[in-house]
Amino acid sequence: MNDNKNSKLPIRFDASAPEFDLFQSPFYLIAHADYRYHEDLDLVIQKFGLDRTTYRLLTIMMRGSPINIKDLVSLSLIKRATTSRALERMKKEGWITQVTDANDNRITNVHLSKTGRELAAKVMCFGSRQLQRAVKGLEQSQIEELVKLLNHMVSNLSKLSIE
Repeated sequence: MNDNKNSKLPIRFDASAPEFDLFQSPFYLIAHADYRYHEDLDLVIQKFGLDRTTYRLLTIMMRGSPINIKDLVSLSLIKRATTSRALERMKKEGWITQVTDANDNRITNVHLSKTGRELAAKVMCFGSRQLQRAVKGLEQSQIEELVKLLNHMVSNLSKLSIE
């Protein structure tokens, strides 16, 4: 269903239009940027015994630890089963501890250990380098606008149904 005549969306971005250009569509470009960002980063973090899931969990826990598993799953955008497997491995490595919440035994809180915090600080430097590479040549205002636009899109997709 092509509603483009009532939309501000350029026709070449509308997947239902004959003029659709996949390689210029916003979500293709977002996915492509994400792929390129992680392509090199994945190789580097593997040297530290990490995968993308573990890296993401560590970066979230660096923002705030302890954190309960439900919030960690939500913020990481990683499925619960995948998160649970990664947390088990991280616990075995000594990067985290898990403690049942004192006020509600249904909640498990994850604490980043000193070793985990040191590891996260090391690997997050590589994420910073990747970001610097990605935004090279952009003005600070352009980067701020990009983040604002992406947040707007996330907000729209979080509240609007596809049907």
